[in-house]
Amino acid sequence: MPLSAETVAQITDLLAQGATNRAIAAATGINKSTAAQYRARLGYGPAPKRPSPTRSTLTVEEKCLTYVRPVEGGHMEWTGRRTKANGTPVFTHHERTYTARSIAFRVAKGRDPEGYVTAECDYKECVAPDHLEDEPGRRRIRAQLAAVLGRATALTECTRGHATADHRKYLPDGSPYCGACAAQGKRARQAAA
Repeated sequence: MPLSAETVAQITDLLAQGATNRAIAAATGINKSTAAQYRARLGYGPAPKRPSPTRSTLTVEEKCLTYVRPVEGGHMEWTGRRTKANGTPVFTHHERTYTARSIAFRVAKGRDPEGYVTAECDYKECVAPDHLEDEPGRRRIRAQLAAVLGRATALTECTRGHATADHRKYLPDGSPYCGACAAQGKRARQAAA
């Protein structure tokens, strides 16, 4: 049964004010599914969610730091939950999941990381903001180590012809390798398994 023009006008006004489908149903005497149909028909997005009364007032950075505890040597240990797949430290903030290292990196550097974030110290599980580096930071630090240890190379290509300017990476000990060759080898091993 079609709604009266007056009811449709009332629904339109309520939608413009940001009312939920439940509020529209209560105000107009229609059911929630009809309110949802008119919401879609009139071009409004999904109904807004009511904020949870237990929603955290902490920022994502503050919440991340509530799950760490200092350990010997200036390192920080993660006390929150981890993924089942590989044990990555994670937490949820306002219905979104974050990795602890990416947020701790943001705390230290004031920007979002590029690529994976890893601890560049000797404490494997460290999440201390000052001990974390993203891909460009790791590449820079390891290139400096290679130069200091005399492991830097002047080659412009690897043995398979990949440009070292684009694909050179370094192991934690400063040894250089070709990232493209390593990726090809990994794909080959996975295909053979």
